[in-house]
Amino acid sequence: MKSKQLKLQSENNSPFWEINVLLVETNFLTIRLIEKVFENTKTSYYFTKIYTISDLNYELKYNKPDVIISGRKMDNFLGIDVLNQVNLLAPSIPVLLFVTDFNAKENTELVNLGAYDIIYHSEIFRLPKEVNFIFQSTVLSQA
Repeated sequence: MKSKQLKLQSENNSPFWEINVLLVETNFLTIRLIEKVFENTKTSYYFTKIYTISDLNYELKYNKPDVIISGRKMDNFLGIDVLNQVNLLAPSIPVLLFVTDFNAKENTELVNLGAYDIIYHSEIFRLPKEVNFIFQSTVLSQA
């Protein structure tokens, strides 16, 4: 597991953590939208973008991200596939699902499989706050 290193923010020399986010999404517009929302924050994020289940398996085995953000429906696989792989290979990594619509049946199934939270596209500005909260409550508490 990678060790967390404290870095200094260049503007005001205040300490902060770099949060490693694995972004599992195949829609490039959605990817850019997520990146744009995170650009307007004071926390440092490092995004790894993947587009296939085999890439996900590699990241889970060797890079261990702090948080995963995944879509519910992507080209060639689904959010449920992401949760199944995370549960199999790295169950301690929290997964946020970023979805376009409310589907109670699917969302309930995803939460039952271990999704940390489901965030709708209309609530995109919640993503950075949610990622920070997850990071502080799970990753830093394990340090």
